Amino acid sequence: MKTTGRIAVVLLAYLLAWTAPAAAQTRPPSEAECQLQRERVADHARASEAVRRSVAARAATFPAPKPAAAAAPATAATATPGSPEALRARLEQIPAERQKLEDQRLGAVLRFDLGRASQIQGQIDALDAERAKLDQGLASAPAAPTPAAPTPVEGKPTAATDGDRIPCAEMPGVLEAAVKTRRKELGARETQGGAIPLVALKGQSAEQIARELTAQFSAWPQAATQIGLLDQDGNGRLDGVVDVPAKDLFRVYRQRSDGTLSVEVFASAGAGAGYGEMTRRLEEQVLRRTNRRLEDLLAGRPASAVRVVGETAEFSVIAAHFLAGNFAEAARATGPVARSVEFENIRGEPVRVLEIAAPLAGAIEQRRLVVVTVPGGQEVWEETSIQVRPISYWQSDVNLSVARDTRTAAGAIVGTRAITGPITFSVDR
Repeated sequence: MKTTGRIAVVLLAYLLAWTAPAAAQTRPPSEAECQLQRERVADHARASEAVRRSVAARAATFPAPKPAAAAAPATAATATPGSPEALRARLEQIPAERQKLEDQRLGAVLRFDLGRASQIQGQIDALDAERAKLDQGLASAPAAPTPAAPTPVEGKPTAATDGDRIPCAEMPGVLEAAVKTRRKELGARETQGGAIPLVALKGQSAEQIARELTAQFSAWPQAATQIGLLDQDGNGRLDGVVDVPAKDLFRVYRQRSDGTLSVEVFASAGAGAGYGEMTRRLEEQVLRRTNRRLEDLLAGRPASAVRVVGETAEFSVIAAHFLAGNFAEAARATGPVARSVEFENIRGEPVRVLEIAAPLAGAIEQRRLVVVTVPGGQEVWEETSIQVRPISYWQSDVNLSVARDTRTAAGAIVGTRAITGPITFSVDR
């Protein structure tokens, strides 16, 4: 076991990581920080009617901008078809339409609905072709005065102008209120700081998505104590769960149309090979064969600071090999290694987790015991055993079993113990 002094150092590091952001908020945000906060508020407002109403109510306490005296420009509906005004009006509409299609396409890809994603891509290509044609038409059209900015309609502010009316000094509080509202809508407690309501992912590549997630999670190692709640479609329903198993690595769990969970990993530029493809395939199989749901994952994931109760010297090394899919290397451990931690999940329930990795004859066994304290003074115990035997570089055989029961605070089993397995299968690289 590590010494008490080493554990105290780890706890102090977590404490400093959690208190630093709070201290930073005592000063007014810079112009760049304010703009980022406005964008975050606007993103949450697009996904939540409650946030939109809250931002509008806050903005109403500040003076509204005076309407411009200039007349409104010609729109696509009033301009002569084919005129420069009509071409410009249509060009102004295309970016918003394209962004909406991009969001829908990404949502389809993350749901593995490739047919729908292909259909949407065709619509995007058609919009790009239309834009190119309009650009050519505008370039060959007679020169015309640049249309004036649209006149704001007093009393009917848009989501963007609502946020713009709020002073920068007020934006941290507005953003915090928006985040609390989104937490509650997505099933977390308003005050659960480790639950991160994520805005819709818009990146086209894995690296772009990793950058978006990096901007929304805290820096490592605090990110390991957070759980991301993804509402990709902006309908107030949980579409995915995101955690950070290693530095600069984001693991996204999504529910497929058949009810099973998918696992995708997005790595920032420069991240090491901390999460292997074999491990990803293994985890997908385990989730599918045990009928896991997003709610089940949230129950056993930290949404608060993690307290390390105890950890053996080689645990982090063996755990890193397992996470990277280096099962043969993990099986070379000289003996069992373990770690015990405590934290709160998104419902504020106390959780204890004991992880053990033990070498077998040519295999590695990973045991994970999760104990969740539920209302009524009882505890839900779930122990998962995964034995992985590397057959070759390309294939590993797996033996899986899960035991679940409810117990009193004293440890006595209440009711019947549910056992799944043993289940045997293989995973390929």
